[in-house]
Amino acid sequence: PTPLPTPLTTQQPTHSTTSLSTPRDILGIIYTATNGDRWNQNDNWLTSANHCTWYGVFNCNADDEVTNLNLRNNNVDGTLPKELGYLRKLTYLELGYNSLRGSIVSEIGQLTDLENLDCTNNELTGAIPTEIGLLTRLTVLHLYDNKLSNTIPGELGQLTN
Repeated sequence: PTPLPTPLTTQQPTHSTTSLSTPRDILGIIYTATNGDRWNQNDNWLTSANHCTWYGVFNCNADDEVTNLNLRNNNVDGTLPKELGYLRKLTYLELGYNSLRGSIVSEIGQLTDLENLDCTNNELTGAIPTEIGLLTRLTVLHLYDNKLSNTIPGELGQLTN
């Protein structure tokens, strides 16, 4: 395989989300992993339009980092990629009433600004990640109507909001 080019040392990163990807790249990964071409609405996704105008991206901060992603009831089908955890400025993540499968990725614990997490009524399986216990700003957690294991991690009991 051909190695990737080394960035010029004079280049400044355009986003502080991660040194590996921009929010636009991360959203593209989510789109691909969840069959975005088959969503009920996918206006502007993967176009040249600013990613903050893509359907379901309801808010971005001054640095164009996504703070609110709402794809509720949109035929989102597939698995959550670990890159979801790189959207570090998310405060609101609404993925309920879709057809998500597989496990909730442990990288969800990197979303330390998250206040609302709703994955209601999907086909999610496996254990609830203990890393959700790291989300100290979380005030809403909806995981019901999935196929998650019966054990609720003790770490969730440490959440105070």
